[in-house]
Amino acid sequence: MRTLRLSLGIGAALVLTLPSALPGTEADPVEMPNVGVVVRNFSAAPLELVQKAEANCQQIYRAAAIRLTWINSLEDVTWEGPDVVFRAVILPQAPPARALAAFGTALRERQELLLYHDRIVRFAKIVDLPMQSMLSVALVHEIGHLLLDSDDHTPSGIMRAEWDREDLNGILRGQSHFTSGQVRRMKANIERRGSLRVR
Repeated sequence: MRTLRLSLGIGAALVLTLPSALPGTEADPVEMPNVGVVVRNFSAAPLELVQKAEANCQQIYRAAAIRLTWINSLEDVTWEGPDVVFRAVILPQAPPARALAAFGTALRERQELLLYHDRIVRFAKIVDLPMQSMLSVALVHEIGHLLLDSDDHTPSGIMRAEWDREDLNGILRGQSHFTSGQVRRMKANIERRGSLRVR
């Protein structure tokens, strides 16, 4: 796989991370694993649209008992931190070497995911869904690769390689979930990465 290298300049944000909670996170159990996602948007997607996509993505992960904490600016940073931190980069266009159907890439060794705005917009039009819904599903899927620590896809569900409108609507309506095995694996990986971070 061709790797696109970006210098994001977020050094301090990776140490001092926890944004103010989105509505509803106050009721989350204390023992729920917390994944911070530093978002860098280099695309034309407006912040409000990105935040709607983040909120939808967060609901899907909350159903799996995993809290996502979104870090969209340095104003979102406090001294309390999540268990692990990933970077999400929204790029204006996909690299030419990426398959035409790909709208994102998970770079597991860098704990980073890349989303391709042009592909997400195009696919949203094809399946006639709002752009924030398509961005949300892309976030859910690529974060899933990082949490599962795997590039593998499943025959159905959130980690499926290719979706149609019915698949996407199932994910967005909460009818398609991570399997119990996937949830256990994600939580174990969060715990392992969190313990490595404090050594």
